[in-house]
Amino acid sequence: MTADEITVVCFGDSVTQGTPHVPQEDAFTSVLQRRLDFRSGDEGPRVKVVNSGAGGENSAEGLARFDSTVAAHGPALVTIEFGLNDIRPEPGKLIERDDFAANLHEIVRRCRDLGAAVVLMTPNPIIDSLHGSRGTDLYAEYGGCNGAVAAYAEVVRAVADEAAAALCDIYARFIHIAIEKQFNGECCDYTDLTCLSGHISSDDGVHPTIAGQKVIASELYKTVILQCCSTTVAPVDSMSGWPIWD
Repeated sequence: MTADEITVVCFGDSVTQGTPHVPQEDAFTSVLQRRLDFRSGDEGPRVKVVNSGAGGENSAEGLARFDSTVAAHGPALVTIEFGLNDIRPEPGKLIERDDFAANLHEIVRRCRDLGAAVVLMTPNPIIDSLHGSRGTDLYAEYGGCNGAVAAYAEVVRAVADEAAAALCDIYARFIHIAIEKQFNGECCDYTDLTCLSGHISSDDGVHPTIAGQKVIASELYKTVILQCCSTTVAPVDSMSGWPIWD
């Protein structure tokens, strides 16, 4: 990072990676860079958003590559998005909730050791009726796959609170969209989340579409502006070197 450039690293799984589920220019990382650059204007520093998403990874696998894909870029801000693969029941993937929380705390600690601000992101919901686990008992204890996602989203919220880190609640934002659709008469019951098929892929019920990625970018932009670089709202992560742009 130079005085004329601010580096943001978006660290996560396939939702952060974006491709091949959406074109790279439509991934939330790319949209966020364009919006932050626009906010800087002609006189402000350029924003470089590094996409450090890796499809299929859980939080433990993310930690294993932290030095090479996060620390190496010298970020001023790191967004952290894991959880959808931590719930996967197959060997080598499932991360129990206590361990998930510990991994997130460790990622936050390492980011702060770099002097970077941190934004923790909850995972987006899963549409159970479109997911591969439909008709199985893999997530019976949670009442379905999305029940597991909701439980892990709650872990992210708890870690953000414990670590006094900024929180971007993507899960809640998608649920609000579903409720709005029910209010507008677009569906009779928002709770099965099929009304989100325009925002979450109808192919797998997991990955955000272009519209879904735009929702994530918008929510993340608001979090960065309000909690990381506003002069009117005190930054949550006071340990960071994130600049005040206003």
